[in-house]
Amino acid sequence: MCTGIQLRTTSGSPIYGRTMEFATPLQSQALVIPKNVTFTGVGIQGLPGKTWSSLYTMTGLNGLGLERIIDGINSEGLCIGAFYFVNYAGYQDVSSEDSSNSMCSTDLPTYLLSTCATIDEVKTAVTKILVNSSNPSGSGSPLPLHYNVHDKLGNVLVIEYVAGNLSVLKNPVGVLTNAPNYDWHLTNLGNYVNLTQNDIPTWELKNATDPTKKVSILPLGQGSGFLGLPGDYTPPSRFVRAVAYSQYSAPVDTIQDAILQAFHILDAFDIPLGTIIDPTSSNPAEYTEWTVASDLEGAKFYFHTEGDRTIRLIDLANWDFQGDAVEYLSIDQGPTIINMADLQKASALAS
Repeated sequence: MCTGIQLRTTSGSPIYGRTMEFATPLQSQALVIPKNVTFTGVGIQGLPGKTWSSLYTMTGLNGLGLERIIDGINSEGLCIGAFYFVNYAGYQDVSSEDSSNSMCSTDLPTYLLSTCATIDEVKTAVTKILVNSSNPSGSGSPLPLHYNVHDKLGNVLVIEYVAGNLSVLKNPVGVLTNAPNYDWHLTNLGNYVNLTQNDIPTWELKNATDPTKKVSILPLGQGSGFLGLPGDYTPPSRFVRAVAYSQYSAPVDTIQDAILQAFHILDAFDIPLGTIIDPTSSNPAEYTEWTVASDLEGAKFYFHTEGDRTIRLIDLANWDFQGDAVEYLSIDQGPTIINMADLQKASALAS
C-alpha cells in the first residue's frame, strides 16, 4: 500500500513524493550507487538474468538488504518507484534462451535508473528487456509490482505488466497507488467530479410552510466542498484523495517549499501501526515505514521514517563517491526530540 504524487513550483519545477507501506519490516537502507557498477538480474530457473553497468549515479531506499532500489533518483533527474500491484501483476513468459535478457520485478527500477536519463529512454528500454516471474531470492512467487516514473521535465509514466503484456501509460494526474490498473483509477475519478476546494456557502431549500421564503442550510464547518471524499485506506480511495490534495495544494515558489509541501500532503496518508490488520497473515499489521520526496531538477533525494520524522537529504551532485563501491547508509537514526528548555538555556548563555 503506497501513495505517490507530483507537485510543481510556480515556475514549473517538478517534485515527486511517495509513501511506503508494508506489513513486513523492510529494514530499508539508503543506497548511493556510483557509475560503472555491474549488476546481474535474476533470471529464470536459477539461470542468470541480464547483466548491465550503471551509466549514471543514483540513490534511493532498498529493502531487506538487497542491492536494489525500491524508490530513488539518478543524476539526470529520473525518478522511479515500485508500488505493490497484488492480484493484477502478471509478468512476461521467458524461455531459458531469453533468460540473459530478463530480470525479476525488483530489478527493474535499478536497471532503468542506471541506464536511462529521460521518460523517452525508459519507453524504449522496457520494450527491449523482459520482466520474468522469478522472485529476487531465487525461489518463491514474484513480487507483484507496477512502477511510477518521473523525469526532470515533469513527464510521468506508469509501467504495468498484466497477463504477460507490457503497458506503458501516460500519467496526466501524476498520482499512483496500487490495484486495480492505472486506467481503472482514472475512470473512477468520474465518481468524484463534484469535489472542490471551495466551501459550499448554503443549501437553499423550499419552505414547506411559506412558499415565498427559503430555508437556508448552513455547512457544519469548513471543507464542505470535499464532502464525499473517501477517507479509507484502500488504493482507489487513496488515489482519489491524492489527486484532490495534489491538485488543490497551494502553489509555492521554491523547491524547498514544494518538498515540504509534498511531505505535508503525504503525511495525510500515514497508516499507524495496528489500524490495518490481515488476520490470515503471519505479518498482519500494515503501516507506513517511510516517506520520500525528490527534487527532480536538482537530483536531490529526501526521506523520513516512521521512527524519525527528521527529513534527511542525499544530494547526488555534491556527494563524495568512494570509488566504485555501493554505499549502504542506515536510515534508522532514532527519534529526534528537541527539549525547548535546552534551547532556552543555550539562548540565555549566549546573551
